[in-house]
Order: sequence, then structure tokens, then C-alpha cells
Amino acid sequence: MALTKWKERERQQRQNDIIDAARKLLADRDFDQVSMDEIAGQIGLGKSTLYLYFKNKESLYFAIVLRGIRIWAEMVKKEVKKGNTGLEKFKLYGKANRDFSNKYPDYFRLLYSPTAIRKQFDMDKMSSSEEFQEVRELFKEIMSIGIDFIQKGIEEGEIRPDVDPTEATILLSVIYNGKVNMGDWAKELLENRGIDDEKFSKDIGDLFIHMIVKDTD
Repeated sequence: MALTKWKERERQQRQNDIIDAARKLLADRDFDQVSMDEIAGQIGLGKSTLYLYFKNKESLYFAIVLRGIRIWAEMVKKEVKKGNTGLEKFKLYGKANRDFSNKYPDYFRLLYSPTAIRKQFDMDKMSSSEEFQEVRELFKEIMSIGIDFIQKGIEEGEIRPDVDPTEATILLSVIYNGKVNMGDWAKELLENRGIDDEKFSKDIGDLFIHMIVKDTD
């Protein structure tokens, strides 16, 4: 029994090492520029051994983003507990999203990877995988948390009644998607203004809150 547990821990550790190595490579380069050979070489494994853990690169990709989105969902759920009103909780929801993007930039970039990368996947096969389905469900859960708090804020009279909670939450997600994938020219313009990534993320959140909060005048 002890030997079986040790082997399972060893297998889990090796799987984690593979995910970590692949995450670092895939976060900085295009999907088709990273080979399974290169990933295996990063941790001193043969490619045949790598395939004992992941049947292909797409499966490995979704194992990475699944780990990332689990961390993200947990951070969101923990942070929003600190608020009371819908608006307070939505602000904390935005803060959790920023904290995740700052603390785990590799995961954040992979979760918001360009559509062109995903077009290289056999989506018919991937859509039937457990990892892919869990990623989808957790992403929808994170979006639903934001939607619910905007609705709560509307009912409490702090958020404008003409704001559609679903539309607003998706818009915020689209904005962060654009931020992750913005061109070097945009980054250079921000840097010239002394605006780093952390400040830009916070300013996006502050501006968004200003857009949806009810005018008290």
C-alpha cells in the first residue's frame, strides 16, 4: 500500500513538472512553435514518456488552463466573501481578477490566448474531454459570479438599472482579453506615460466601475 501511494505521488509530481514546463513555454510562444520534444527535454524526459501522461499537446494545453482556472475561481470566491453589498462584491470580483492576472500572468495569457491558437486544435475531440468541459464550466461560473453581483447591485440601487448584468460582465472579460493580446505599440504608448501593467489593470477596473455605478446627484 505504501509503495502504491509513493508511486502515485511520484506520478503526480512528474505530471506537475510537465505542466509547469509546458506552461512557461506556451505562455511566451505560439502554440505551434512548441513541440512535445521540447517540453520533454525541459524536464529530462523522453517524448514517449511524456505521452504516458498526456496523449497530445492539446490535452496538455487544457490540463494547464484547467489548473489555472481552478486557481482563478478559488481566488474570486475567497475575495468576494469580504464584501457585503452587490457593488462591494463586484469591486472585489474585479480585484480578484486583477490579482490573478498579476500573480499568475502565464495562466492568464493562456486562458485568454488568441483564437488563432485554438483553431489549431481538433475541437470536436477536445470538446468531449473532461478537462475541456471543466474549463468551460468554471469559466461560466466565474462569469456568473460577476453577473449575480451586478444584479444585486442594481436591486440595491447602487448600480444603474439600465446596465445589463450579463452584457457588462462579458464586456469586462472582453476588455481583459484585449489587454492580454494588445500589440507592442499599445504597450509602448502606456510605458511612455509611465503606466505599468498593474496600474493599467487597476485603471480598467476603476473606469468600468465608474461606468456602471448609479449617479447619486
